[in-house]
Amino acid sequence: MIKPHLRSTHKIAVIALLAALAVSTDYAMLPLANIKLMDTIVFVAALLFGLDVGVSVGGLTWLVYGSINPQGAAGGPLLVLLIISETVYAFLGYIARTVFNFEDSGVPTRRLLWACLGTIGALIYDLNTIITPSLLSGAPLDVAVASLVPAALFMVAHEASDFIFFGTVGPSLAAAMLRVAKARGLVVWR
Repeated sequence: MIKPHLRSTHKIAVIALLAALAVSTDYAMLPLANIKLMDTIVFVAALLFGLDVGVSVGGLTWLVYGSINPQGAAGGPLLVLLIISETVYAFLGYIARTVFNFEDSGVPTRRLLWACLGTIGALIYDLNTIITPSLLSGAPLDVAVASLVPAALFMVAHEASDFIFFGTVGPSLAAAMLRVAKARGLVVWR
């Protein structure tokens, strides 16, 4: 797979740029409940630049978006949980980078695989961010699991949008970023 190789200054610039892209799209999509491009951006960051970049993009994005949000800031423990939960996308991007050879797969196969990974990530993220706060507040497991019922519509919106965004925006964003990286001499062949 083609991998951009980044010096530390380039890595900081990539993290800042992708986090800014994620935050700005989060604000632009604010009226759409639980539908964001952030997850796709974090996945692509880890896929192209490594786990550390993906985790950093997700963490920085949630630090800004979770702290300065017109719908209300996330409190300390909730913000930590959101940041930790977002890392699932970075891990999926890193796994996709190390396990699958996307140059050998056709575009439809790649898009479908990424869409499925996005859906899996959204499900893990939603289960963690809905059930964990209930458990941490001392609720029994059955009560925590029952909290999924009122959240079902938000979960479906999240899983469906991640399926769509990972299958459409993800490969296009990755291809564009690889072209820019290659033009800047950051791409090495492995």
